[in-house]
Amino acid sequence: MGLSHMKNELHQRLWGAQERWLEWKAKGETKRSLKLEGLRDSGDLFARTRFVIFTGATRVAYERELKRFLTFVHDGRGRTDNRQIDRKDFKAYLEDRIAHGAAATELSKIKSAIVKFGVLYGKGESFASVSRTYGARIRQMVRTGQLPPPARPHITSEIRDAVIEFLKKLDSRSAKPRAYHLAVLLQKEASLRAIEATDRLRPQSLLGLEGDQGTLSILGKGGRPRTARIPRELYLEIEEFFRRSTAESLAPLRGYQQALRRAVLATGGRSTGSHAQRRTSATEKKNALYKAYARSGHSPKEARELAVQDTVEHLGHSRTRKDLAHAYLS
Repeated sequence: MGLSHMKNELHQRLWGAQERWLEWKAKGETKRSLKLEGLRDSGDLFARTRFVIFTGATRVAYERELKRFLTFVHDGRGRTDNRQIDRKDFKAYLEDRIAHGAAATELSKIKSAIVKFGVLYGKGESFASVSRTYGARIRQMVRTGQLPPPARPHITSEIRDAVIEFLKKLDSRSAKPRAYHLAVLLQKEASLRAIEATDRLRPQSLLGLEGDQGTLSILGKGGRPRTARIPRELYLEIEEFFRRSTAESLAPLRGYQQALRRAVLATGGRSTGSHAQRRTSATEKKNALYKAYARSGHSPKEARELAVQDTVEHLGHSRTRKDLAHAYLS
């Protein structure tokens, strides 16, 4: 079997994984229901989700990485059939990429893609074991300075304020009701993911006002629900937007991301991704909490620990997730 045939077969398997999800979705399945079913039936939260690919963007990203991997094992290790590929090939490829100076972010993408390859060819557990081993090694190499850490861009508060004003003007000129500036404000005030502040923010998400704050129902990652508190004025603006429009959600995710990118560049910023908004908001939240805890009599160490834990919880995760604390607040 030649390299082109190996790549074509891979393409078909990846397509099959995405089509499997689309079929399940059409029957009313959600990511959350699949995870709960896996947990209930086998005690494994990811028992069913391992075999699907949820978005076209993920499929394309996996295919791009895996075609490089196939070229490596075909040309350098003599593999002529995807079924021949094993954990030794996985290790050899990671060692090669490390030797060529791959950054931690690139290595993480490679690991994720090859683990999915392993799942699709019946070697999921074996490949997952390699991924865990190298994940620990990569983290150690980052800590010791042998690998550059992942780039986690933030955006300055000045640029963000300029972006909000820029988008507010564009929204006001739109022929149709548009609320991109409100999505930025939601990311600022509640540290929401872009999808939580756009496609998943619906009229029924507005739960009511209490004093100077409003409460929102948020559908988070993996379908996990939580609530978020935002300033009264922002709550009323969102309520008014839904009242005067027929929109089912606050904004389309892709449209928001594209508009945000243009606005950041137009106002002199560089961090054009929407997740930079979430990171900056999380840092501001942690700093405000630290000051509050310090003023209430906690030691600097206690104040920092409590502020970090509260912020991670504010982001929609377990407050004990040190890895996420590092990713957002380091």
